[in-house]
Amino acid sequence: MNEITVDPRPLAATRSFDTIPFAVLVDEAWRSTRAWARAILLPAAVLLAPAALVVQVLVGMWNMSLVGMDAARFDFTRFCGTMAIGLGALLLVGVYFMVVYGCIMVSAFRALDHGQPSLREALRFYVRPRVWVTDILLARVLIGLGYCACILPGLFLSAAWSLRLPIMLREDRFGWDALTRSWQLLTHNPSRQLLRHPLLKVLLLFVLGAVLGYAVSMVVQMPALVANQVMMMRAMTRGEALDPQALVRATLWLSIPAGVLAALAQLAVQLYVDFATAHLYLDQVRRKEGRDLGEALDELLGAGGSVPAPFPPPGPG
Repeated sequence: MNEITVDPRPLAATRSFDTIPFAVLVDEAWRSTRAWARAILLPAAVLLAPAALVVQVLVGMWNMSLVGMDAARFDFTRFCGTMAIGLGALLLVGVYFMVVYGCIMVSAFRALDHGQPSLREALRFYVRPRVWVTDILLARVLIGLGYCACILPGLFLSAAWSLRLPIMLREDRFGWDALTRSWQLLTHNPSRQLLRHPLLKVLLLFVLGAVLGYAVSMVVQMPALVANQVMMMRAMTRGEALDPQALVRATLWLSIPAGVLAALAQLAVQLYVDFATAHLYLDQVRRKEGRDLGEALDELLGAGGSVPAPFPPPGPG
């Protein structure tokens, strides 16, 4: 019987092991967003709307206090106390935003992996101590410190740890283990081409999400901005003295709802980016596990590269 031999040389990266192209990634993310938008976005909008309203009210009050400040009667202690209260409230609302956005990511991944997204189940998963400690207290705090250090370190950490939630959900890894696993997956680049590197795809997703988010916010808030400018121009043409506080107060009825709608519109952009991230994670896991399996088989066969012949069938009796 002829002996089967295996070439011991490592296989070069082929298209079957190469990562998903960026164009295919964003196209699949768009398809997934259209398919699951109603099931995910409507419950998320209900959760986010109260917090978005609180943020807009706080911002409106802050703007009124700034434009109405009298330098002659300025009280520095009162100003610092008001700022501390406002920043504390914004911090609490910001944490709430993080939880809602994290639930959207979990729902998007479950839609691809299980086909049954549920924001209630996603919230139940996210409020587990190991999950929110990893995502908020560990990853986001370090990323925030990185952004404080000239932005670039924070951007790098955001990209390197962008797969942490799918890893916690599917692989049951938490803490530093989840962050390390995300880095390992995103540095798996079989093609050795810079333009096909997974980290570059994540950075491009950040840019795409930022551009789309800015465009959506501008479109939604444009009526409030136009009304503000029209009122200011009318006052100038009549020769009246501009009262900034009265101008801000007069446009609050329009700027606050516009801000809330812009925050809700951002959910759609975030869902799109989350679906792209989930697709990237599933693709990276398949590619890396397939390559690891091939390398393990090569190591198992050894440098001799021979597969033992099968046993002959047993004879009669």
